[in-house]
Amino acid sequence: MRKYIIILISVIIIAFGGFYMKHQYDKKEAELQYFNQAKEKMENYLHENYKNIKEINFSDSYSINPMGGISVEGYLNGNKAKEFYGIYDKSNDEIGVSSVDAEEKSE
Repeated sequence: MRKYIIILISVIIIAFGGFYMKHQYDKKEAELQYFNQAKEKMENYLHENYKNIKEINFSDSYSINPMGGISVEGYLNGNKAKEFYGIYDKSNDEIGVSSVDAEEKSE
């Protein structure tokens, strides 16, 4: 009888571990999808608002702030000195705060 209880407890622990790992994997996949969406918005933002943007290189690191925005950063035209940074706000579907080392287009 004791052997069956140990086996049952082991199966329950393994099942909970599997559910936890699946949850973590799904969470990371959702974050990566959100990051890709933010990169796409940032690319459109840069092309619409700044001159002479030929190449955009994104950093692979990102952070999600407590308000739900995600940071996107990188450099322009292969020049690591020409950096950009922006925070994508999913609720408004726009780049909110940004800092770009490039010349703005005239309106």
